[in-house]
Amino acid sequence: MGDRTRIDDLDVLKSVSTGIEKIVDELQGLDDKNKYGWSREVVGHEELTDRLDDFADSWDYKRGKLEGELAKLAAITKAAAQAYEQIDTDLANAVRKQEKKPQTQGG
Repeated sequence: MGDRTRIDDLDVLKSVSTGIEKIVDELQGLDDKNKYGWSREVVGHEELTDRLDDFADSWDYKRGKLEGELAKLAAITKAAAQAYEQIDTDLANAVRKQEKKPQTQGG
């Protein structure tokens, strides 16, 4: 039962890493503010267009920061999953090796 929980937790950690990587890919796939396609003619008001441009600039900057931080988090969770998996393998090998050693009798 304990092993199943551990494996499930490791699978969740791997899934989290993959999910974060997908989010980063989606954020990186967004174009610059030109994708918004507004103009003074479309919006109908110069000040509103300027505010939309300011918002877009701010969003692009913050989106870039978010991408960077999420990429770091994805790398950390991926490395953690790999480390836990390696530790589990090493411990299992050590236990198997110990079980193969002949038992000594003594007092």
